[in-house]
Amino acid sequence: MGLTHVDLKVMGPSRRKSATVRLLVDSGAVFSVIPGKLLRGLGIKPDGVRRFELANGETVERKIGSAWFEFQTHRGAGPVVFGEPGDADLLGVVTLECLGLALDPLRHEIKPLRLLMVRLVPM
Repeated sequence: MGLTHVDLKVMGPSRRKSATVRLLVDSGAVFSVIPGKLLRGLGIKPDGVRRFELANGETVERKIGSAWFEFQTHRGAGPVVFGEPGDADLLGVVTLECLGLALDPLRHEIKPLRLLMVRLVPM
C-alpha cells in the first residue's frame, strides 16, 4: 500500500486569492482538510461546525466552510474543513467528486471520474 499526494490549488469565494497546497489523498476521508489559517487568508469563512471521529475513537469538532478547488484542468467548489495544528492536510472524496475525479488506488493516480446520470423518458 502506498501513499498518494497531490498539489491542489485552493481559492476563496472571489477566486482572486489562491494557494497551492500539498495534500494526502485519503479515499476514506469525506471532506478535505486544509489549515484554517490558510483558508482564512484566502477569505474563506467558516459557516458551520462538524464532529469527526479520529482513528483512536476520540471525537473532535472542526469548523467547515466552502472553497473553490483546481487540479490540472478540473475546477469545482465544495466543503472544506478548517484544519487545526496536528491535523493532517487531506484531499477527501467529496472534493475529488466535485472536481469530477477519482483515485486509482492501484496506480496511485488521480483520474477522471466516469460521470453517470439517469434520464427519465416519458412513456
